[in-house]
Amino acid sequence: MSGRSILTAVALSLWFLISVAVVATVAYVGFIGVGVAGLIMWFIWTLVELDTDAAVGDELSPGFPARQVEAKASRSNEELAASFGERLLTMQSVRFFRKFGAGLAVVGIGGFLLFQV
Repeated sequence: MSGRSILTAVALSLWFLISVAVVATVAYVGFIGVGVAGLIMWFIWTLVELDTDAAVGDELSPGFPARQVEAKASRSNEELAASFGERLLTMQSVRFFRKFGAGLAVVGIGGFLLFQV
């Protein structure tokens, strides 16, 4: 097995366990569980969207951001286009899940207020 398939299996297993935990929480507490799960999802995906252009690396020395800017500036047009396409797809996914989380929060908190208050 390749490393990628192992990482995919681990990620899917963790996703399944987290899904089971969320479903159990929602089943136990009702609509407020949907609202809390939506708020958490909304918060996490907003952080992911804000962190897309952050510096990445092990060494955060004063010259590190400058080297990243130089590396971005020295890329060819083909590399820039490929990077833009990947970033566009990623941002579309992030926006979808952020809106989905906001929708879950509205439905959950609205359902809680409608049925419990």
